[in-house]
Order: sequence, then structure tokens, then C-alpha cells
Amino acid sequence: MSSTLYKQSTNFTHSTGSFLKSAPVELTTVTGYNDFIKKLNKKDGDKISTIIAEDKSQGYVLQDGETIATIHGEAKDYLLSLGGITE
Repeated sequence: MSSTLYKQSTNFTHSTGSFLKSAPVELTTVTGYNDFIKKLNKKDGDKISTIIAEDKSQGYVLQDGETIATIHGEAKDYLLSLGGITE
């Protein structure tokens, strides 16, 4: 016996679609972080910044001051090690 747990309607376009496009990316691997930054650097005119939270719990990638990605796990540890910081 099968049952449907979730069914997405065919009119999935408006607010949910906009939210998914605007939600920050979550970066957890060094390769993922480097690829993401490399792709952003190909764009002209955008100011890209990577910051780590004061409590070192996570990092953020900002594009023109707007958070476009969060950084966790291996990627965060890698960035901390570049700065000579260990947890």
C-alpha cells in the first residue's frame, strides 16, 4: 500500500520559487567554497567578501554587502586555518 506524503502542485512558480532562488547557498567543503568563489570572481564589478563570525561558528560570503552563502564544516575550518586560527 502506498500513500502520498507530499504533492507539489503544478503552479509552483511564484513566492516559493523566488525564495529558493534567493536563499543563501550552504558551503561545507573546501572544493565547493573554492569553486563558488572562482565562479563569483568571473563576474565584473561585484565586491566579494568572506567573513567568519566572531564566535567562529560559521562564515559568510557577501556580494555587494548581501549574504549569498553560509560556510560550515570543512570549508569553515579551512578558512580558519588560513588565518592561523584553531578552534
